[in-house]
Amino acid sequence: MKFSQFAAVSLVMVSGFLLSNASAENSYGDIDKVLGSASVESGQHYNDISVVNGSVKMASDSSANEISVVNGSIKMGENVSVHSASTVNGSIEADGGLKTAANLETVNGKIRPGSNAVIGGNVDTVNGDITLDSSEVAQDVSTVSGDISLNGTTVIKGDLVYKPRGKRKTFFGWGNDSKPTLHIGADAVVEGRIILQQQVTLQLDNPAMQDKVEYQINDGR
Repeated sequence: MKFSQFAAVSLVMVSGFLLSNASAENSYGDIDKVLGSASVESGQHYNDISVVNGSVKMASDSSANEISVVNGSIKMGENVSVHSASTVNGSIEADGGLKTAANLETVNGKIRPGSNAVIGGNVDTVNGDITLDSSEVAQDVSTVSGDISLNGTTVIKGDLVYKPRGKRKTFFGWGNDSKPTLHIGADAVVEGRIILQQQVTLQLDNPAMQDKVEYQINDGR
């Protein structure tokens, strides 16, 4: 979906990424830190932002190319535009109106892009919840052990996937009996398939979504 459908400002191309004329006038270079956090002010545009131990905070109406964090969260205000955002240990959150050209990804952390987000790629996490509110995802939404909640008029253009979980060792042996929860609101839509490669608790307010469910569970037998 074209970004122009969601913004009334004109856009120009900078480093292969769309941003507003206002941001282009305040364009900066890269941020690359091992220790310490990074902050982007309103109206500023940065190219790539890379942080090892620290968080990234972007004020409303700011933009960046790729954001990559190892140990830390990514927090964005309203109407932020980025090419992509990923973190290993931390969450990705926005206040609303987020636009990305590519993916939102975490390993250990939740993804909450706020209402009316437009995600041009995948939304993916391993150990973290995903909450989408009246938003659009152009490709797939997937997790391993997190809850997924699709609220409002959210549309997933691709598949929604629960990937398989390996067994983890407990005090009493090997086991992993807890089930994540998938909630799809009455007005939310998954246009692709709902692929369950593990047991999941389903809360489907839209009965039509039940026909999308495909179980692909390999129990090892």
